[in-house]
Amino acid sequence: MRAIFSSVFLCLILAGCNAESPPPAPAPASAAEQAAPPVQAAPVFAESDKYVLAVGGMGFRAEMGLAGLRQRFGDTAVVESQVVLGEGQTEAGALIHPDDPAHRAHVYFVDGDTSKAISAIYVRDPGSAWSGPFGIRIGLPSTELERINGKPFRFLGFDWDYGGYVSHWTEGALANAFLPPGQLSVRMEPPAVADGASLPEGYPAGDGEFASDLGAVRELPPVVGEFGLSFVPPG
Repeated sequence: MRAIFSSVFLCLILAGCNAESPPPAPAPASAAEQAAPPVQAAPVFAESDKYVLAVGGMGFRAEMGLAGLRQRFGDTAVVESQVVLGEGQTEAGALIHPDDPAHRAHVYFVDGDTSKAISAIYVRDPGSAWSGPFGIRIGLPSTELERINGKPFRFLGFDWDYGGYVSHWTEGALANAFLPPGQLSVRMEPPAVADGASLPEGYPAGDGEFASDLGAVRELPPVVGEFGLSFVPPG
């Protein structure tokens, strides 16, 4: 009987010796580690997403600021620079891809201060790869813009500093092209004409408002020369 008990006891000891030791308990996190927020992975943008003016999702936000633009396009692709205001005036802003007309964009900031939120992003170069809502691009004729809008729109006459800007979408689809607080800006310019040719009589000029369905405009449609996304504060 004693031999049986001794054998059983010996087996229990050997089993305990052969069992794996439990892993050591992890060291407690330091106070600094406990206070630090989790590291967020940088978003990955496909090339087709980078150059689309949009709000929400993979689009732009005013609060992303200069740092957010550099995260999206790369540190060296976004350069602080003077940007044009009109009437010969400029202010501090930034250029995206300043040496690449196909991907260049002009960025404006609140109060002309690049440490603040973005106020607007504009695209102006012929042949630009950028697009806007509903596929708006540089060079798009007014007739196509009117079709997208679903009705005629109004714009300012040409041949002055603010000539060609769309002044009213007349409650068409483009009036709410962006999610709030985004607002679409489009500037038209007269189309190129052949040497010796001229624009039709009565073609829009000056600081008055003109309708996109005027006969002279339909005869020789102006084209999109600039479009942009502006962030309009509530109220």
